Amino acid sequence: MDPQRASELAEVYRKELQESVIPFWAEHCPDPEYGGFFSCFDREGNLYDTTKNTWVQGRCAYMFARLCDEVEARDEWLAAARRGIDFINRYCFDEESGRMHYTVSREGKRLTRPWTIFSECFAIGAMCQYSKVTGQSKILGQARQLFDQTLELANDPTLDSCSYPEDSQSISHAIPMILLNVTQQLRQAGCGTAYQPVADEMLQRIFNLHLHPEHQAIFEYVAPDGSLLDSPMGRVISPGHALESMWFVLHEVRDREDEKLRDQAVETVEWSIARGWDEEFGGILYFLDYEGSPSPFLEWDMKLWWVHIEALYALLLAHHLSGRDDLLAWFERVHSWTWEHFPDRQYGGWLGYLHRRGDIASTAKGNMWKTFYHVPRGLLLIWKLLEEIASGTSG
Repeated sequence: MDPQRASELAEVYRKELQESVIPFWAEHCPDPEYGGFFSCFDREGNLYDTTKNTWVQGRCAYMFARLCDEVEARDEWLAAARRGIDFINRYCFDEESGRMHYTVSREGKRLTRPWTIFSECFAIGAMCQYSKVTGQSKILGQARQLFDQTLELANDPTLDSCSYPEDSQSISHAIPMILLNVTQQLRQAGCGTAYQPVADEMLQRIFNLHLHPEHQAIFEYVAPDGSLLDSPMGRVISPGHALESMWFVLHEVRDREDEKLRDQAVETVEWSIARGWDEEFGGILYFLDYEGSPSPFLEWDMKLWWVHIEALYALLLAHHLSGRDDLLAWFERVHSWTWEHFPDRQYGGWLGYLHRRGDIASTAKGNMWKTFYHVPRGLLLIWKLLEEIASGTSG
């Protein structure tokens, strides 16, 4: 990318983060009475549900702490992160199992039982980032202990499965990709190479089990040995997940300077965006069936906020590390569509759910999944990478 273009775009992403996205969420999401974070807002920022998803608590605490680390050390951001972690520790763990509830009430009363390992993973990320900013080793120690427990859960093939243990037939790409990212957060918080064997294993799972080069695709669900499943779920491709997964891998590439791994990841980025792009209406489709059969997900053709922001960073980073102009062209194409459709110029923040043609499907600015996470993280990552490109730093 031309340094001048990079400099211009860096200002676009910085301004959107600091003048639109942060103000919306910093005003609305912290709960000043009980701690933790709300996430269910309409377009104008009105709260329509006080239920607290435990994913959200970790994600928001992480994001506020990261802003302190990379944007500005504001007392209110650090306090929000601290109150989020305090809320997690006080209310979000089940005393008997040690796992995290999926949702709790505003006051912290448990509502729904633990589900998957993502609540734990986002809590670990928040603890790592807060420890990195404050230097509090006790919180990092808690993160490490929780990660060890989470690894044991993740290795259980029946985790949150409806199948009988002896009949568990599939594994999910979401597990190794999130665990790879958590190992990186632990490393950045000061754990050094302690979790490199875990990172190595997650890379192996992604590339040897879920990625099938002969089909130029990452399959979300495969058999435990990596073979493809002859079922609708076995044919599911999630372009957004594949692209997010690959930028996690490319961060690993930067730390390891592994050219072979870089080339594999860059190629997978190209496959994923080419397959996911909607040539008729623009934007990136949510889910695809590899064979073109009906998807098990009725929302397959929607255009979602997180898919597009993750794609933008993956494409820009892949271009930067490889020098491939075709990926830069893809970045510009996705950039144009994304900025035309998702930012809310009237009320701030980003919309999340669009129909295939790009019209608004839901005016919810936040819910149990859309919160202060994907958009600010993506804007921050892209802004900083564009500044790096503008300065002439090599990939």
